[in-house]
Amino acid sequence: MRCAAPRTLLSNNPALFLFLGVFAVGAIFFALGSAIIRAQTRPVPRTVDPDEAERVILSVSKGGLAAESFEVRLDYVERLAIVGQPWCVDELEAIRANESDARVRDAADAALTVIRSRSY
Repeated sequence: MRCAAPRTLLSNNPALFLFLGVFAVGAIFFALGSAIIRAQTRPVPRTVDPDEAERVILSVSKGGLAAESFEVRLDYVERLAIVGQPWCVDELEAIRANESDARVRDAADAALTVIRSRSY
């Protein structure tokens, strides 16, 4: 005659303890790896001084973008591509005609291509 006692996983099952051990070790490695990756790829907060931003915009509108660093000029071109208004096309064409750095001219060309490929 069979006993009708329910079977449980906790009743001296070595496979369960092995499974729980492997799971715990894997969870610990996952947490540590995630924390390390997050610490290495944490973005640096960028604080923008409103006075500096206004100065850059005024210098750009007067044609004085050449005095700014390469990163500022490239960032300006990228932002013009994002906005994509008709006045941005004029600014980008002026940058393409007056820029001395080939990398910024190429970025202006690419931005103009992006703006012109949009269908509104």
